[in-house]
Amino acid sequence: MHSGQLPGYAASHGCIRLPYDFSQLLFATTAKGGTVVVGDGRTPTPHLASNPGLMLAPKDFTPAMLHPLARYEYDWQPERSPQGPITIVVSSADRAIYVYRNGNPIGRAALEINGSGLSGRERLGSHIFTLLEGSTGRPSQLAPGREAGRWMRVDSESRPIDAEQLASRLRFNPEFAQKVADEIKPGTTVVVTDQPVVRKPKSDSTYFAAAD
Repeated sequence: MHSGQLPGYAASHGCIRLPYDFSQLLFATTAKGGTVVVGDGRTPTPHLASNPGLMLAPKDFTPAMLHPLARYEYDWQPERSPQGPITIVVSSADRAIYVYRNGNPIGRAALEINGSGLSGRERLGSHIFTLLEGSTGRPSQLAPGREAGRWMRVDSESRPIDAEQLASRLRFNPEFAQKVADEIKPGTTVVVTDQPVVRKPKSDSTYFAAAD
């Protein structure tokens, strides 16, 4: 992303050109760990989601962190990346939640999804949430004993699902939720997707993480 001429048509190999004055304001405001959302159409105005029901790219997982997870099972290894911004990916395809810090995987948990979409499959859609300062003062749906955070939502779908409705469909280990809640800070990003995150391209012993 940089300042440059805006001819009104695609004129680069992937750069995002910005008006010069705007780029100065943007670069002066942003910091390491900020979230950038690039869409292929008009993005709705971001708005607050009082409780997205989620606390959720990336580098490879180790084979030890890729064994199949049983119901309510989770891996948690925050020492793999002690510092940096946190990104959480919720994948309906993988039935899993992945936690990355500074681009390194530090945890994952088995995910259950209640209810079926219009297609008859358990889909969540595509959504992005960013954690803001403060809390709503209401109880968290997924981390018992905590207050729900304030989240800003940017949806890539024309009919975004209500955040609390989405939360009601998700089930995973509450102990894992507590551990994640201890680590997240304002700026934490949650990505919800129906695409797989971890793929097995050649054999059962070869895994890698991919972001679509």
